[in-house]
Amino acid sequence: MSPRSEELMQGAQERLHAARRNLEEDLPFAAVGLAYYAMLYAARAVLSEEDLYAKTHSGSWTLFNDAFVRTSRFPADAVSPVQGSARAARAPTTRPRTRATSRPRATCATPSASWPP
Repeated sequence: MSPRSEELMQGAQERLHAARRNLEEDLPFAAVGLAYYAMLYAARAVLSEEDLYAKTHSGSWTLFNDAFVRTSRFPADAVSPVQGSARAARAPTTRPRTRATSRPRATCATPSASWPP
């Protein structure tokens, strides 16, 4: 395995370990985000071994699908949960505020904003 791939796999293992710790501490949202990044780093490590690189998350998954799933080198039924994890990883980890702030009050909180426009 190339040094770059080893580095990526180490990053994947560290994130997976952290995700497990978060699950043990009953922090599921944080665990999902870390697990997603563990999968992403592992996918990038495998792509690196094929001299394939992408700049974005979606580019990495597209390359992975093209190089491994469509060629049956990786089981297609294992990809769907990863895509679901990607959506969950982008979800907010805290509850949204339920009380709306009026625009004039928001202006007071941020003096650089101008109200009325």
